[in-house]
Amino acid sequence: MKRGEVVIVAHGDFGRPRPAVIVQADELGESTTTLLVCPVTSDLTDRLPIRPIIEPKSENGLRIKSQIMTDKMLAMPRDHVRLHVGKIDSETRSRLDAALLLVLGLAR
Repeated sequence: MKRGEVVIVAHGDFGRPRPAVIVQADELGESTTTLLVCPVTSDLTDRLPIRPIIEPKSENGLRIKSQIMTDKMLAMPRDHVRLHVGKIDSETRSRLDAALLLVLGLAR
């Protein structure tokens, strides 16, 4: 599993399996028991500019315009990752990186 991949995760707080984007550094490899992911939602809001838009494409596996919820990043047990569905493109990844810098307070 690599950074930028879109996967389906099962997490009790969400009530149902949902897409998420892996945001953990590839350099950590398989050494961790969890993966850092940001859930994806199709319930769009313009009130949170820290949620990058993902347009549906065959490459990312999404069927509807969605947002990456960088404000809801979580450590997901690896065994809760159910299915790999695609990968975000470089433009979306750049917007994701910028949003994560703001969410984590690293943008100076």
